[in-house]
Amino acid sequence: MGRPMLLAAAFAVCVTATAAATAARPSIVVRPSTVARGKTVVVRGSAEGCPRGDAVTLISRAFAHVHDFAGLPAVYARVRAGGLFRTTTRIPATRRPGRYVITGRCGGGNLGVSATLRVRA
Repeated sequence: MGRPMLLAAAFAVCVTATAAATAARPSIVVRPSTVARGKTVVVRGSAEGCPRGDAVTLISRAFAHVHDFAGLPAVYARVRAGGLFRTTTRIPATRRPGRYVITGRCGGGNLGVSATLRVRA
């Protein structure tokens, strides 16, 4: 293999390694992270490995029980380019103050990450 071929091969390896290193890892972020009962939050993140157009199921006892997953309140978010998702949801005015965990699933699997939401009176 000549020098130009070696350089081309090295470049290809570097590009592939960089792309893998910058791929979005699964994440869930809730804003604001502390919210008054009855107010709205934005839940966003990355569902790495979930195809564009799939739905992410976000699960938390803080949410209204409009949809559910395994008996727990859930909301859905559509996966966009790059595995990104975003949705808004209103926390019920009757929700007890406290800390609530938000988890996510997509494509039949757990995202393996969570976020914490603090609900105040």
